[in-house]
Amino acid sequence: MEVHAATYRDYPMRHPDLETDRARVHAQPQRRFIPVDADQHATYWNRAKLDKRLAAIPEVETAIGKWGRVNSALDPAPAQMFENTINYRPEYILNEDGKRERFKVKRKGEYLLRNGGTYNPADGFRLIPADSLIPDRKGDYFRQWRPKIKNTDDIWQQIVNVTHLPGLTSAPKLQPIEARLVMLSTGMRAPMGLKIYGPDLETIEQSGKAIEQALKDVPSVIPSSVFYDRAVGAPYLEIKLNRDNMARYGVNVEDLQEILSAAVGGMILTKTVEGRERFPVRLRYAPELRDNPEALSMLLVPTATGAQIPLKELADIEYARSAQMIQSENTFLVGYVIFDKKQGKAEVDVVKEATKVNEGKIQNGELKLTKGVSYKFAGNYEQQERATARLMIVVPLTRLIVLLVLYFQFKTLTASLIHFSGVFVAFAGGFILLWLYGQDWFMNFSLAGVKMRDLFQMHTINLSVAVWGGFIALFGVATDDGVLMGTYIHHVFLEKDPQTRHAIREAVVTAGLKRVRPAATTTATTLLPVLTSTGKGADIMVPMAIPTFGGMLIQSMTMFVVPVFQCWWREGLLKKEETTGQCLAQNRPVRQTARLVPVDLPVDDPRIFGRDDFPHGHHPTGTPVTELQP
Repeated sequence: MEVHAATYRDYPMRHPDLETDRARVHAQPQRRFIPVDADQHATYWNRAKLDKRLAAIPEVETAIGKWGRVNSALDPAPAQMFENTINYRPEYILNEDGKRERFKVKRKGEYLLRNGGTYNPADGFRLIPADSLIPDRKGDYFRQWRPKIKNTDDIWQQIVNVTHLPGLTSAPKLQPIEARLVMLSTGMRAPMGLKIYGPDLETIEQSGKAIEQALKDVPSVIPSSVFYDRAVGAPYLEIKLNRDNMARYGVNVEDLQEILSAAVGGMILTKTVEGRERFPVRLRYAPELRDNPEALSMLLVPTATGAQIPLKELADIEYARSAQMIQSENTFLVGYVIFDKKQGKAEVDVVKEATKVNEGKIQNGELKLTKGVSYKFAGNYEQQERATARLMIVVPLTRLIVLLVLYFQFKTLTASLIHFSGVFVAFAGGFILLWLYGQDWFMNFSLAGVKMRDLFQMHTINLSVAVWGGFIALFGVATDDGVLMGTYIHHVFLEKDPQTRHAIREAVVTAGLKRVRPAATTTATTLLPVLTSTGKGADIMVPMAIPTFGGMLIQSMTMFVVPVFQCWWREGLLKKEETTGQCLAQNRPVRQTARLVPVDLPVDDPRIFGRDDFPHGHHPTGTPVTELQP
């Protein structure tokens, strides 16, 4: 069939006869057409319909769709995939500096227009261009989103609602590079899916359609997103050679295949250079001689005797349905069932729930798989499971290494555990902030016209590799603050040498107060900007910063925990000194100002005196003071 178009460049499909058609268009300006089959025609109009539906959403500024894939090994996209690039309008009209601009309004909230009219958002939403409004520094901001649209998630839901076309399913929103990485890592065009292995394409398709219906009943799966990539369905024109007739006319298989290839597919004769582009010049039959089986059957084939025999005398031509793309993995043919999870659900939990549902239906007989067919879930969840198994070893090992480093520094297990105690408090703080991020009431207010939940991108955060990486960083930061405070407390003790409980507590409070502010300000100024980032890498950095910042928010408790334990430890040492009479901290006898001794002891008995009562550390008898017994 032929679809008339303005120019070839306006047609988005990568047609296999691009070079020849381009040359033919330039050679025949009065008759510009592009030959495509019926499926290609329907695909083209589906893509155009998608673009129109997306552009009709007021919050969408531009929507550009691409069909197919680049003829490159770096593009893993399937040939039947649409890829739409969508840009949202800013929530408010921005000036040249990217800041929100104010416009003149009346007392009733009506915006004044340059043409003398007014616009009141309360009477109905309408998009007003910036050049139609009157700038005013004392005016109001002009919101370009409808009142029911609160954030970008609402816009995406609008996009999902309008992209439901027969035979099409929407995939999760991904950046172009991210989509390529997902397809390269999973082999599918979605982060989550199911791989079906089987002996042939027909049995895979039957099982894939059955699993497609079963997955729609999973509570955590969006039913509209479940789609089986049809392996069978593309129309093909099969030419079955009649070898008996070919032998009768003296035509061999190689010559006939070469003629068919040149007539239908074309033969490259040379290349032409147009600026920086190079195009091959292909020679083949005119479209009217090859666009249907009847015309193709009249193709003349030369024989050894010089006679011209029509192709229908040498082969049978018929339509057949076959695979759009044949894929294999681990020596098995494979098909894909892709789906998307509901918002707030973890991929690992969705897979576990879907597995349970499928196994239950197989046992009940609701889901019947063809003999020889097997399936397994695939996608990003596989990487998360491998990463989780690795983190089960890395996280405890990290905490053990931190404890060992503390022991090497302080030389005592008690002091090491005291400084390490802040890790457990900060660990709890990280989980508390993760829970608060998923609560709709948390920070649900606006400040200076800015919504706090939108500013900090608050939504349900599931445990991932990035989150656990944030916890590992939290262990180091919490330990560092504990060491900072504990070390300073130790220096204060060496300087003041407190000998009473009151003096110990006073030294701990003095040292702790001088280290609270530096630790808190350092954490706040370092991590708070990361939580509001929206640029490249924000999807990794924000989940990593949340547990770290949450743990540091509880740092005030941690700053109390370490000094309290230090004080408790020092008081315990003092109590032990008073009990045993031996100063454990400095390895000396306890200073005694008065002592009751028996009257019958001689005046020079060493037990009467303490070490500090003698110069040079020796008793008049010559005995070292350290050897004297109290």
